[in-house]
Amino acid sequence: MSDELPGLSVFYRDDDGDIFHTYSTYARGLDPLVGAYNFLDLVPKGRDENPDSTMSWVRRHDDYEA
Repeated sequence: MSDELPGLSVFYRDDDGDIFHTYSTYARGLDPLVGAYNFLDLVPKGRDENPDSTMSWVRRHDDYEA
């Protein structure tokens, strides 16, 4: 896949200044935070993802073929 993928971690600092790692999630665990996915999951073809290529369905509005 890739060396760099998105993730989310949560930390807590107590009154003594000690820091605790309380939660981490990656990949599909981030879906609730990406509003567009929630809408795509409602439509007939869903995300229309290709299992061989992560996010192959994404089209940038300013990328053009040569």
